[in-house]
Amino acid sequence: MDASDQGCRLLGAQRSLHGLLGGGAMADVVLWRRKEVAGWSLAAVAASWVLFYCLPGYTLLSFVSSVLMIVLVVLFVWAKAARLLNRPPPPVPLIKISEDSMSKAAAAVGNILHKALQGFENIAHGKDSSLFYKMVSVLLLISIVGRVTDLITLVYACLVLALTIPALVDKYEENIAKFLNQASANIQACGQAWKAYKSKIKN
Repeated sequence: MDASDQGCRLLGAQRSLHGLLGGGAMADVVLWRRKEVAGWSLAAVAASWVLFYCLPGYTLLSFVSSVLMIVLVVLFVWAKAARLLNRPPPPVPLIKISEDSMSKAAAAVGNILHKALQGFENIAHGKDSSLFYKMVSVLLLISIVGRVTDLITLVYACLVLALTIPALVDKYEENIAKFLNQASANIQACGQAWKAYKSKIKN
């Protein structure tokens, strides 16, 4: 059986990890099935972190504006020179967004906002205790992480983890599952031994 067709034993799912990640081009990149794209993506993330975080004087806004300015100057000069020399203008693709796709995107964003506001209303009225505990746990975790690092480093770290951890899990899933099962068995054995020791002391 192909690795892409096997169920994800580690997560206890019948679908493969590739299927759990959506099964498209993004899943191929995350699982390093398209090694060139994944490698270039990881290199771009590392290079951008070094450029914007380690080197002084560079920010994302200044870098993007400088690149756009250079592109616009090159295209403008190219178009003017092409008009004077009777050459074809620069091949700039015209991107048109249809109203249907815009309405679908707006509906998707509206649906997400509606669910978020509905969850906030349920928490505020004390209707959903489990959601309240989940949100408090997530916000507490974000607060703890925010004290340790800043947002830019956290985003870059999450991108690096997203490009490495799923691929390692997909490649070494059987070994990781065996290790976790062994660790779980050891923890259960220690718990049983502790319970037997406590009962022995009480008797």
